[in-house]
This record gives sequence, structure tokens and C-alpha cells, in this order.
Amino acid sequence: MRLFIFLAVVCISTEVLGQNAKARQMFAEIQGEYELDDNGNVTYVNVIEVPELSSETIWERSLNYFTYHYGDGKSVIQLQDKETGKLTAKGIYDDVHVGMNAIATVVIDCWHVVRIDVKEGRARVIVTLTDYEVTTGGGGEINTRLNPVSNEFPINPGMKYQKTIMTKAFVMSHEKALDTVSKIEKAIREGNIDSAIDDEW
Repeated sequence: MRLFIFLAVVCISTEVLGQNAKARQMFAEIQGEYELDDNGNVTYVNVIEVPELSSETIWERSLNYFTYHYGDGKSVIQLQDKETGKLTAKGIYDDVHVGMNAIATVVIDCWHVVRIDVKEGRARVIVTLTDYEVTTGGGGEINTRLNPVSNEFPINPGMKYQKTIMTKAFVMSHEKALDTVSKIEKAIREGNIDSAIDDEW
């Protein structure tokens, strides 16, 4: 029984303070796949070359993507300026990680901003991970805090608390950001908005 308790304490301590081998490996595998902007924010940039498409078509397809994917209470279109060809939306990746610290369950969502710049025959997609929304529940209490992604481990290597939890949250946020970039490119190139919608009706 004492051995079981000891092992449980070691596992929880690793989750709270340390970074386990699996989390280190996950982070190592995505090195070089993201960049930091001038403000230290994690950013993904993709320039889509579509010389066969007019700026009008690219604009409509980009706007349609935002309408379908950023049209609820949390995910919203913030800027829609057709004259300058700029679209911006704010959204949230829900439950990028659910873990345990020493006393409670930790649920992490990740806020992000998507920007699309439209020109004749091309578009630039920028996805920026901005803030973690961290909800901690235990003992009948629920606490939520918002903290910039740039302030948390592993982007901020000086942050030693909850290294495993935050590493896993970052890796999943990273994967969701790449998926967003991929889906926007598909929408611009093919005009697809939602795979469940058949244009040949």
C-alpha cells in the first residue's frame, strides 16, 4: 500500500513540476514547425499561391470558411475589410489538454487569432496562438485563469510549474493550428466549406 501511495505521489509530482519523457518527445517532434512573432507569440504563416483565382473568389471562399467555422458565441469574425483584403477571426480550441495536478483536474483551452490577407492570385494565412484558458476544478471549487501562451512552458522555458501539462497543451494546440491552416488552404483552393455539404445538389 505504501509503495502504491509513493508511486502515485511521484506521478503527480512529475505532472505538476517536471516534464515526463513522453512530453519531451512530443515537443521535440514539432521543433521548427512554428515561429515566434515580434511579440513572442507562437505563429504559423502560409502563403497560398492560386494564380488561377481572382481576389474576389479568394475573398468569398475565405469569408465562407470564417462564416462556417467562426460564427458562434466564442469564435467570431473580428475584421472584415474587403477593400484592403483583410479578414480576422478569434476562436478557441477546446480541451487541448485535460490533466491532473496535485489537487485537481486541469482543463486547458487555447485561444487563437486567424488572419487572412487576400490579393489577386494569392492569400496569406496567419494563425497565432494567444492565450490558454486554464480551468482547475477540485474540492467543489472551479477556478479559471487566462494566461498568454508565450508566458507558459515550453515557450517560456523559465516557467517550471506544470511542465508536462503545459507541454501537452502546447503540442495539441500546435496540431490544431496546423489543421486550421490546412483547412483554410483547402477552402481557398477548392471552395470547400464543410465536407458535409455537397455542392452537387
